[in-house]
Order: sequence, then structure tokens, then C-alpha cells
Amino acid sequence: MDRKKKKQAAIKSAANVDQQRKALKERFIDRIKKLIILVGDEVLLEKFPAIYLEKLYECRYPVLKAKGAPGTDISKARVIQFNKLLLQFMEGAELTLPNGNKIPMAWYLSEGTTLSDSVSEFDISRDPKLEGIKKEFAFGLHESKFHHDLQDILEMLVSEACIFLSDYNDHIYRADISMTPYFAPFNPQNDIIIHTFKPKKETIETNKGARTAIRLGWPSEDFEWEYYNVKPSLLGFKTPGLDIPLELYISTHAFGRLQERINITPGIMHQILLLTFLQPEISHRWNGNESHVDFLVSGQKVGYLVVKLHGSKLMIHTFLFLTNNDTFEGEKLGRLLSIVKEDKKYLEIDTLPTFNAYHIDKNEKLSKLFKDAGCGSLLKLGHLQEFTANQVSDKDPESILHYLADAPYLNKQNLNFE
Repeated sequence: MDRKKKKQAAIKSAANVDQQRKALKERFIDRIKKLIILVGDEVLLEKFPAIYLEKLYECRYPVLKAKGAPGTDISKARVIQFNKLLLQFMEGAELTLPNGNKIPMAWYLSEGTTLSDSVSEFDISRDPKLEGIKKEFAFGLHESKFHHDLQDILEMLVSEACIFLSDYNDHIYRADISMTPYFAPFNPQNDIIIHTFKPKKETIETNKGARTAIRLGWPSEDFEWEYYNVKPSLLGFKTPGLDIPLELYISTHAFGRLQERINITPGIMHQILLLTFLQPEISHRWNGNESHVDFLVSGQKVGYLVVKLHGSKLMIHTFLFLTNNDTFEGEKLGRLLSIVKEDKKYLEIDTLPTFNAYHIDKNEKLSKLFKDAGCGSLLKLGHLQEFTANQVSDKDPESILHYLADAPYLNKQNLNFE
């Protein structure tokens, strides 16, 4: 490119930047005006001089965004993914003002907080006319219920974004928002600091040889990795002596089975996994020398975590989907239909994504079958299809009935329907 063309390109680029800045300023002032009207009315807006709104733009808070904590190995792509996910979670979220009007949360986090904090600094001793304006915006003071609610919602959304991106097989994330202006008043920085944790894989000796596993834990509020122990009695194990909490591990094989058989966002599954063992009472079935711990998604049982005791350590060896052999429900299903493991695999009713693809809840005969087998909870999880890591095409439920046409249970059911 010759010098003349370079100069023209530079001029064009500068013009585009100026145009973008102008558009951002216009949007900021337009939103500020709309927010003032939502808080009060047109009369309240008239009390704000145009020069004030101009100056407000110059001292606005920057856009809320994430960045990695110093020394972390989080990638730029992951940070971008976090920011996009947080914006997606905020889409449609609204805050309710004391007068009943609603403000988009994304607006209040930028324009709204800038305006509210600025008004809170008005000196009414110099200009008593400002007292009315200050009173209108008292709801936004940092010690107010409105602001505390804002903090709670923001913490929840940021936490959900971290969970969505977390994976025990990769990294677990926890974010620090304590230095944003919503928690640290008037702080000019508006950064979410993301801390990363890489769970350590260990080799654990079992009666069937060494297994690779990860000890169950999660980042604490102090951004330190915190391990969780479980009393063996809560899982049905009888141990000599004191019933002290033991270290709990999950094998990499179990993680693989969870991903294969449930296949929703890993972070969601792994958070549920943790919460399962933090309950004061842990629902389980005792099966010989192992405990089958109920694994629930959206409050519905989807299967069991198989836990065994090895000396002073507990280990989750695998995950069994509810229809799988070796579960109470799966064995009953096999007896009702006279089918074995290979039949379930062929029909693709042995994992949640493929099971959901049949929309069995809409088929009367199949619904009754799975309810009779104790698998009725699976019929309430169709909404999880949108969280499936790899989408599965819809399947025809009639193909199951065709395959099982000779099953005594279905023949008896057909007679009842006639």
C-alpha cells in the first residue's frame, strides 16, 4: 500500500472511531434520560441541566467485564466466552423501582449506577433545590434494599456463568466482584476477576487395582480450594469405631459415564455432584458392599452414583443411568419386558439425551411402562434437551413399541387398552 492510500485508510479509521464514540455518547445520554423518567417523570428530567448529562458521560463507570486474576492461566477465549455468557444471562433481566417501573439490569449496571452514585453526592447545603432530586434517587443508595437486591442478582448471575464454564476435567472457576462499584462504592474499575482452579488427579488403590480419581472439592469464598468429607454412615456403610467424615473421591471413569449418560453442561453436572454429598441426609440404596447414591437433576432422579469404601477413603466408581442394569429400576424394566443390556443399548434408552429424544411423556403406553418400572422421573426432564452438550435428533417412540411387540407386559397392556 502506497503512502497516500495508507493516509486515506488512517483518516477513514479515525473517522470510524469518532463516529463510534459519538454513538456511544448519544446512547448513554439517551438511556440516562429514560432512566430519569422511569424514576420520576418528565418534570424530574427537566431539573437536570444538559451540561450535567454531558459531564456525567465523561465520568461514567466503564462497562462491566471479566479478566483473569494475576497469575492465572485462563485463556483470552475463555474470558470472552464468560463475558458473552454473562450478557446472555442478563438479557431480559429487570430491576423493579419503588414506583413499580422496571429498568433493564444491564442499563442500571452502567448508566444507572453512574447516575445514582453521582446524585448521591449532591451537596444540598449549597443548593437546596437538589434535595428533591436526591430524595428521588435515595432508593439507589448502597445501603438500600434495592442495591442489596442488585448485589444478590449480580452475584447469582456471575456464579452461574462460572459454573457453566467449569469442568472438573479442566478448570473450575470462581469470580471476585468485590471491587466493582456495586460493592466498592465509586471504584473507577469495573472488573470481574476470575480465579481458576485445576483439580488434582490422584492415584487411589482399590481392591480392583489403582484408579485415577479427583478428590471432591470446590473453590471457597476466600478463593482457596476446599475439600469436602462425608460420613460413611450417611451412605449406609458400617465402620468400626468413630463415624468420622472420610475423604471422597470420584474416578475419571465416573466423570466419563456422567458425561456420556447425562451429557448436559459439565459444570452443572459437577455442581450437582458436589451438592449431592453436602446434604444432611443423603438418599441412597444399599447394594451388597456398595452404596447407590441418588443423582437428581432438576429435582428428578436420573440415576445413581456408585460409591465404595476403600480403607479410609470413599470413591465414586461409576454412574448408572436409571434404566441401566444393576439399578433397582433398570432391573425391574428388564424383567417387565424380558430384555437385557444389549436391548436397552439398541433402543437407545440407556442415556438421558437419547431417552429424551423419544418424547416418551407424550406416548401413553410407554409412559405407563416407564412409570411402572420406577423410571417415571425421566419423563419430566424433556426441557434438559437445550442443555445437552451434543444435540440428538428426535426419535419415533413407536419404534420402541414395534421392537418390544412380543413383550408380555405390552401384550397385557394392549388388552387393557382394547
